[in-house]
Amino acid sequence: MLDFPCHDIVVKGKTMTNEELDIAIKTHEKRHLRFIKEGLSDDDAYDLADKLFERDKEGFDDRRLCFECKNYDDKTTHCTAYKDGLGKTYRPLRFILQRCDKFVLRGKK
Repeated sequence: MLDFPCHDIVVKGKTMTNEELDIAIKTHEKRHLRFIKEGLSDDDAYDLADKLFERDKEGFDDRRLCFECKNYDDKTTHCTAYKDGLGKTYRPLRFILQRCDKFVLRGKK
């Protein structure tokens, strides 16, 4: 679990409130557990969750994980946005931060 005093966390030049820090910690924990469930080791899952925390905190990195995309199918672990010439979907690089022109943030309407 992240254990940072609130005054140590600065997001885009502004110190995080306790509420913002609680949300960041919960998000980190959810990601960490999800990555373990998806097959990463505990250490790798924690490191990736940390990398996403830093990405979100800084706001300069626009790369995403497939897990964050509406086009990622959890059941098949395939991307539904891209298909080959036969109409088959493919299995993306799920744990690699990348830029994708088909990316749609999950939960966004």
